[in-house]
Amino acid sequence: MSPSTEPLPETEAAPVKGRWRNVVTLAFAGIVDAGEDQAMASMFPAIRASLNMTTANLGTITSLGKVMEMIFGPIWGMLADRYSRKRILVIGAGLWGLWTILIGFSASYEMLLTLRVIAAIGLVALGSPMNSILTDLFPQKQRGKVFGVLRMISSLAVIVSILFFGRLAEISENGWRIGFFTFGGLSMLSGLLFAIFLKEPARGAAEKNFSAVAQQADKRYQFSFSNIAAIFHVPTNLLLIIEKIFGVAVQITVLTFSVTWLVDERGFRPGQATTILSGIVIGSALSTLLGGLLGDWAERKNPRYGRLFIVQGSRTMMALLGYFFFQRLSGGMATFFAFALVFGLFLDMAFSGAIAPMIAGVNAPEQRSTAYAVNRLANGLIQAAVAALVGIIGNQITLTDLYFWTVTVSLLLSALSWFAFYPYYHRDRKALEDLLEKRRAELA
Repeated sequence: MSPSTEPLPETEAAPVKGRWRNVVTLAFAGIVDAGEDQAMASMFPAIRASLNMTTANLGTITSLGKVMEMIFGPIWGMLADRYSRKRILVIGAGLWGLWTILIGFSASYEMLLTLRVIAAIGLVALGSPMNSILTDLFPQKQRGKVFGVLRMISSLAVIVSILFFGRLAEISENGWRIGFFTFGGLSMLSGLLFAIFLKEPARGAAEKNFSAVAQQADKRYQFSFSNIAAIFHVPTNLLLIIEKIFGVAVQITVLTFSVTWLVDERGFRPGQATTILSGIVIGSALSTLLGGLLGDWAERKNPRYGRLFIVQGSRTMMALLGYFFFQRLSGGMATFFAFALVFGLFLDMAFSGAIAPMIAGVNAPEQRSTAYAVNRLANGLIQAAVAALVGIIGNQITLTDLYFWTVTVSLLLSALSWFAFYPYYHRDRKALEDLLEKRRAELA
């Protein structure tokens, strides 16, 4: 046989040097990223009073920020695949931090809106490169755990952010300005940490049978615009986008309308309703770690279908729990809080347990940042559409009836939709393994 076709011995990827140091560095940025989303909302009453704004203005700021994230997310993803991911993270954190600090000097609504939109362009640079780097630090059978840990930390940061920035806004008339100075400074610090401590691994460094040639491959096989089309030629990528039609409805309705539902239709006071909702948020934070651990376990037991089982099981459990919680449950705050906590334990299980590792498992190393960015773009677009639809329907029927369709029915349809992955996911993984094996032979 020729050297290019002769079978090569299988090798397990050696642990990437300094991977946990990289994880800690990325975790800090993840905390800042997650907390930022709540900063504006938590401090808005003080901002509204200071700049003579309206609630509609907050909606506009949030909406335009998300639009910019959806536009620039894929652009940053492509740049991260083509060039140094570390450099993109440093630039993104720096831009985000600088413009966030400037938000603290806002003298009008128009100025704040402009600065927040620009800051969002830097913020969205972080997510996809971070996910891509994580896939090159850990092999497929460990990725769920790592994604779960980081997502859990980020989710808990949301709770801390709500409490911290809400209190900060009460300290003085300009407390909200201090909040943005603080967040901007933390973002700049995360960029500095990236520059000093983050050691970017070679693309494919954690792949089985490939780690030995990953450094060579990183230089030879680089991202090009043809990779964008390649992403949409992978059935698993397309199915992950389509499935969101059913999967995101529950998060939109539960996190957006539950306080109103608890007050209007279950008779709780606003403070009690907020406490009950926090049970869902806490449960959701824990579900990311639980989902990651279960996903990795299922991957080891059944590499072909294991992660799919985890999603289908979690979605089915949520549908059943959601039915009893939103349709049948009665009692006091303690009962509702306990049930909310249990429901939340399944809420975010799918991302760390399946979706994030699956994207890495079917996309070539040089296109993973773009693949994650495309998935995030689809998620944002579908969330926006579902939110608008839910708002319209919610004016016509009770929230209890609405939850039957957006929680119970939607989750059952989501669980069923994952059967569509069965013929394709394993095939797409095998195609990637064959591609990497071909590259290994070429570089050996």
